[in-house]
Amino acid sequence: MVLNFSFEYTADNDIFEYILQNYAKNYTYNFTKNQNTYKLQIKGNEQELKTFCDSLQNISNSIFLRKFDVSTGEDFDIFCNFKEEKFTKFAYLTHKNSSTYAEKKELLTNEWGVFCECEFSSDLNEFYKINEENFNDLLKKAFDLLIQEKGIYLKDDKGIYEFALFNNKFDCDFLLPCDIKAINSIFICSNENLKLLASLEKPLMKLRLNVMFRKNHNLDFSDFKLRLAKDLFSFALGLKLFQNEYKFLSVKKIQDYQNDFEIMSLDDNIVVLEGFEFINPKAKELIFSKTDKNMARISYILSRFDERALILELSKNYDDILLVNKELNLLKLSLPKDSKELYEEIRKDEIGARLLENFAKEFPLLDENFELKNNFYSLLGLVGRVLNLDENLKKAADMLLEIADESKMPRGVKIDYRFKEDKSFDYTRTLRSVMSFMLAGVDNANIAYGAVESLAYFLRDVYDDLREKKQCEIAVVSGSLFEHKALLKNTLKHLKNCQLSDVPLWI
Repeated sequence: MVLNFSFEYTADNDIFEYILQNYAKNYTYNFTKNQNTYKLQIKGNEQELKTFCDSLQNISNSIFLRKFDVSTGEDFDIFCNFKEEKFTKFAYLTHKNSSTYAEKKELLTNEWGVFCECEFSSDLNEFYKINEENFNDLLKKAFDLLIQEKGIYLKDDKGIYEFALFNNKFDCDFLLPCDIKAINSIFICSNENLKLLASLEKPLMKLRLNVMFRKNHNLDFSDFKLRLAKDLFSFALGLKLFQNEYKFLSVKKIQDYQNDFEIMSLDDNIVVLEGFEFINPKAKELIFSKTDKNMARISYILSRFDERALILELSKNYDDILLVNKELNLLKLSLPKDSKELYEEIRKDEIGARLLENFAKEFPLLDENFELKNNFYSLLGLVGRVLNLDENLKKAADMLLEIADESKMPRGVKIDYRFKEDKSFDYTRTLRSVMSFMLAGVDNANIAYGAVESLAYFLRDVYDDLREKKQCEIAVVSGSLFEHKALLKNTLKHLKNCQLSDVPLWI
């Protein structure tokens, strides 16, 4: 009897391939991979196949696993021989060792044969590598220090983290629940988000704080970052604390070696915000060896798509790029250096001059220098300054984007995004339309959402024009500006065959 298993796994790594073959190694099996589709055939009698299917329940879920199907199959003649040494070893906390500890307090290695790659310190002066022999002694020491309201320190390949009992103050980088059951006491967490948090990857995620908690603690923000334990030691420490009625640990990253892996959930999409540990190791090494790491990151994204792709690279830190056919940047954006240059550009035609004259009668004009990148984030900062959201350009941009993200409007006013005749981007048209709506009495929230929504429409128009000319077949979202849900949601909604990459938006 033969069972066929089919999986869709989108990440460019060998993690899931290793796990599948590791669980199949004691059976007669064949494994094949075609891009994101993994196929596993298992041969055996009914009892053997039942045992294998039961063992699959121990496999940790992955955020990159999209689909799973099983069916009966035909006999096969090609067999695989599992060669463990060809795979990279990882120290992840998995369902195998976490469930065994939770149920039996037994210390097991994970599927890669790795126990715990953390080091412990009580004072930062000396770190102790955690192993099976010292595990329980260090666990007791960590627990005792924490309940005395002292901090402890764990070091891994990402950095050094300070752990303390959560005291309802959000003066940390993220919270770590002592048990998964503690999450709903503070956060609103759907079953889907719970699965993502508990996945093999143990990502950082922002979750919305529940209304009662926010009200009781007079909080002026609505969400905060959360992560589950990603090593056996912090998992065991959390269980011990939870048994003693502690619910959360606050965690500060005090030394940074690598970015933590962070994601955002949006409808049916998983957006990778930061952390390169789950991309191809050789590609990661190449990207971080380059002087221009962001362009190396974009080149890697292009290599992941066979079709002719338009890369929509909208960033907060770098100049924006609308890259077609791997080499042509369609976006020529040059923002003004100061308010004088801005207003001189607006005055160049009669309609603009009249608009500026009328605007100056109702609203204060800017009188300042600008520190801007040539990107849409900076343009939105200028929009935010004109709206007087904040005196700082970056804060004005962030506030505008936050307003758009929180908006429940079905649509906003149409803000003008267009190219000039010479194909350079006309930023004055964007600001002129904002000023016109302000003079018409349109409120800031409507203009803010309209500015973000209209940017997505602009990207759609550029993309549709290229598709008509057969210059591209797919649009790929890239860059840190897309961490904002209003922009990402509108872009994915309005652009046909628009995809997310599993490469992080930030570098």
